[in-house]
Amino acid sequence: MDGAQRIAAFCTQCRSRCGCVAVVEDGRLQGIEPLPSHPTGQALCPKGRAAPELVYHPDRVTRPLRRTQPKGAADPGWTPIGWDEALAEIAARLSDIQAAHGAEQVAFSVTTPSGSHISDSISWIERFIRAYGSPNTIYGTEICNWHKDYASRFTYGYDIGTPDFASSGCIVLWGNNPAATWLARQVEIQKGLKRGARLVVIDPRPTALAKRATQWLRVRPGTDQAVALGLANLLVSSGRFDRAFAATWTNASLLVRSDTGRFLRESDLRADGRSDILFSHAGEGLMAFDPVSGSWAETDVAPALRWQGMVETSTGPVPCHTALESFARAAAEYPPERVADVSGIEPGELAKAADIIAGASSVSYYAWNGVGQSVTATQTDRAISILYALTGSYGRKGGNVPGGAAPFADISGQDLLSATQRAKALGLAERPLGPGLQGWVTARDVYKAVLGKAPYPVRMLMSFGTNLLASQPDTETARKALTALEFHVHADFFVNATARYADIILPAATSWEREGLRTGFDGSLEGLRHVQLRPAVVAPVGEARYDTDIVMGLAARLGLGDRMFDLDVDRGHDAVLARTGLTVERLRRSPEGIVVEGVVPVDAQSTAQDGHPRGYPTPTRKIEIYSERLLLSGHRPIPELDTNDLVPAEPGYPLRLGSAKSVAYCHSQHRNIASLRRLVPDPILEIAPADAAARSIVQGDWVRIRTRSGDAVARAALVPGLASGAVFGQHGWWVDGGDGTPYDRNHPLAANLNGAIGTDRADPVSGSIPLRCSWCEIEKVAN
Repeated sequence: MDGAQRIAAFCTQCRSRCGCVAVVEDGRLQGIEPLPSHPTGQALCPKGRAAPELVYHPDRVTRPLRRTQPKGAADPGWTPIGWDEALAEIAARLSDIQAAHGAEQVAFSVTTPSGSHISDSISWIERFIRAYGSPNTIYGTEICNWHKDYASRFTYGYDIGTPDFASSGCIVLWGNNPAATWLARQVEIQKGLKRGARLVVIDPRPTALAKRATQWLRVRPGTDQAVALGLANLLVSSGRFDRAFAATWTNASLLVRSDTGRFLRESDLRADGRSDILFSHAGEGLMAFDPVSGSWAETDVAPALRWQGMVETSTGPVPCHTALESFARAAAEYPPERVADVSGIEPGELAKAADIIAGASSVSYYAWNGVGQSVTATQTDRAISILYALTGSYGRKGGNVPGGAAPFADISGQDLLSATQRAKALGLAERPLGPGLQGWVTARDVYKAVLGKAPYPVRMLMSFGTNLLASQPDTETARKALTALEFHVHADFFVNATARYADIILPAATSWEREGLRTGFDGSLEGLRHVQLRPAVVAPVGEARYDTDIVMGLAARLGLGDRMFDLDVDRGHDAVLARTGLTVERLRRSPEGIVVEGVVPVDAQSTAQDGHPRGYPTPTRKIEIYSERLLLSGHRPIPELDTNDLVPAEPGYPLRLGSAKSVAYCHSQHRNIASLRRLVPDPILEIAPADAAARSIVQGDWVRIRTRSGDAVARAALVPGLASGAVFGQHGWWVDGGDGTPYDRNHPLAANLNGAIGTDRADPVSGSIPLRCSWCEIEKVAN
């Protein structure tokens, strides 16, 4: 390979976006190598190294295909058609449904940009969907990123931020295992540990990082909110939190009326201005208790953080308390002994974790699917976020830093969808603060609209890469809905389980076969400064096309070119880059990327250019311990936990069922890649040795995972150290295991773990479902 061409690039196969060198010889991708000079280029995972197998897989879809046999037939009768014919038919269907029924009766589906090649195209796809006018995109966000990226805004006003692991005094990993899912983050964690950072891991599984942790909290699946409240109780009750930060940058000192739950406002007070207690303004008419100053003017005196008492208002005395007092009461409901009862974490272990967090010079953390796939996901995120805010590390060096290094523009088209159309999003009426606000809807709400035609029918589905049958529960309902659709289009690399129900399949190009813009690599703060336009390193296989080209072709036929930067991708990318001074042409001349000037601001509390504190984009301009926005929408303003909120134990199903990811696969992808399949040839169920022995199960046995909602098969993997009473499967299996296995070619979805997950209980804000905290029984499969 001495004569091979080496092209600077980055891999899009997962969230890590690892910098790499693509090795190309005679026009074929031979492999990829690490690019150590890149902020995410120190190493590559097996998925990245398998890139050539993916690109040149013999089962790749290389031409548009049309179904010729009825849905449900063993052979769909795929017949090749031309791109012009395919796009013309799809555009005609979109136009006809929009004109006759409304754009909302077309739903779209997109695969995750965090773990697939679609990340280069996602903004263009969403822009097209919104330009067309549909408020219904199945995104899976409610079981993926929504809580860390959007529920966190109920507290911070921003997302979870980028953890400055390399500079942190204490690293907290909560339901997140970057060793299997985010290699660049793993590298940053190693830097922090080498510097002497202490590590706290909250996870039921004995992951590699859990074993290395200073303190590992082996939590029962689905009980993380109790742990967060328990840790907060230990910090608040002992006064071991950043009081100055809480007083200045959170709404801890704001007074809450006990009668209405609303904040006390200046307009509530007696007209003569007198009161039996002393106050200072907290901005915009909100009142905070000040035990020292007798002035109504702003003062430099630190307000009281915990207080309750009577306030003389214009309508009489009203009991009030501070926001922090309200949270402290909720946290006090979870002393260490109760946390142990609910979560299985011993009081001494909880106390050690609290000591580490309280004593750290700075704290950084990350939480993801492990806490986001539950029926209390939003309030769990709130509890973790408030606990973290009390450390004073949010927005500071060594902590989690919101924002980026440069002001990149968002071209996903949020402004293109009218308020009228936005209000039609499926499920938004039931969850008005949830993902539906962005037009991201749940698969089950779309299935309901297809089959029940309520609140209106969904007639057509256009999917970009999503394998709904394997990635979402309600498998049988999904089959019925996919069969009932008037028209279904699927763009992908392969004919997956869901694509088999499509009327037209479009061949999508991999990221190695097209350009891709990346505005920052968020494995680290320094990586956020790195901007790169990855070139197409090889030509597309067959007639495969870039997802962006597909939506541009449809936009042209629908007359939407003016909303898609006149169908000019470079113009759109230049719009993204405009405020940074970069251009697409400049990036093309530097394929290894360009580092933008400046640094990521690490102090959200610093003074802005106008002389006023930056503050936070929340209703009170402070980090919100108490959320009036949640209150006014019928939700708890403080993340109180009633154990009845948790998924209740079910007779006959004594084990808690969760799922975990493998470094070999990402969601429902890669199981047809030979080198990766050799690493993990069959679906795995992790089970504690004692729980296995009680069921006469030994290593490697085929077992059946049985729940009230369904079942799935897997091979038993006995894992010493796994939390007792908890088992963990792997979602995403849909390809067969060959004749003789319990999921042979006639039953490839028998290993689909999501087929065993119920959706009758869901998070009331986001719609998340218990993919990580259901109940099951495990039984050995007879040979």
